[in-house]
Amino acid sequence: MPEPTKATWWVKATPYFLGACLWLMLSHLYSCAFPDHPAPAAIEADGKTYVACSTPDTGRGWFHSTYYADFKDNNGQTISLRGVEKLTITNLPQQMDAPMPSNPVAVDGKTYREGEEYSWADGTKARVENGKWTPVKIKNNVCESDDDRGKREARESAAREAEQKRLAAEFETQQAALRAKNPCPAILTSAAGEILEKPLPEAIGRPECVGHLPTRVATPEEQARWASWRKKPDYAALAKQFGATNSTTPPAAERSARGFHWATVVNAYASQTEIYKRCHFNVGVLPCFPDDGEIASLHEGDRVQVVSAKSRSASGTEIYEVKFQSWVGWMDAAALTFDSPK
Repeated sequence: MPEPTKATWWVKATPYFLGACLWLMLSHLYSCAFPDHPAPAAIEADGKTYVACSTPDTGRGWFHSTYYADFKDNNGQTISLRGVEKLTITNLPQQMDAPMPSNPVAVDGKTYREGEEYSWADGTKARVENGKWTPVKIKNNVCESDDDRGKREARESAAREAEQKRLAAEFETQQAALRAKNPCPAILTSAAGEILEKPLPEAIGRPECVGHLPTRVATPEEQARWASWRKKPDYAALAKQFGATNSTTPPAAERSARGFHWATVVNAYASQTEIYKRCHFNVGVLPCFPDDGEIASLHEGDRVQVVSAKSRSASGTEIYEVKFQSWVGWMDAAALTFDSPK
């Protein structure tokens, strides 16, 4: 009977070696099927989206048709998903563009320097490259906790509000200096306080004067001028001056040729009636954009000289071109009452 031979070490280790190889192969296949996704990652499970702020543990059992996923959210809470029919995982960028300032100003008050990065209190950042502002990369804050995000947004909101107040104060200081150097036109009033003339700053190219118009009592000469504008014209004198045959009013042809059409402003539904630019009567929401179209404001009883025949605007409104002192514009025909039939 032959004597049994002694097994060598490698013969004894063969099962372990084969098992290790099998484990490596299976691990490789598993990693190919379920690769690692370092945080942050977007997880879509059966149509619902999550953000994984830790490397998610995902996969499915050997004898299961559904997937599982375990990960932590932005607040550190563990989310465990089971029985997922469709699982999609997408890597999110580790960095993102910092918000850009709308009107960047160097924080050190010096000239912008090429290649330098600037930060502002409201969380905005920017870098100067080739003489232009470019975004600055910061850590993706998608995994910022709700508490930290609330505090950060509160700080940034307060900083933006403070910056807006500072800019508004600077602008008001500049405008105050401008008004002191070149005063805004005054609102003329009678001795009794009645408003005789209220300039429209936008119409005269002084929008910075809106809300800052001073008040001045009109001189006797100015009040007399206003009284003459509110007074009905003496058509008999005009007829005599131009040799009209009618002793009370000039003939219609002569009135049209000489501009003798006078009308009184009637404010049926408002305290003031405006003279507008022609574009005001066009169609559209803002036909005179960026101008508001107003030229002057008139009161009931003010008298205007009508310098055109009645016409119909694009919006269908019947309008006249009128002259009031130094202002010429267009008015709604319904706001005027003529002194005599045309």
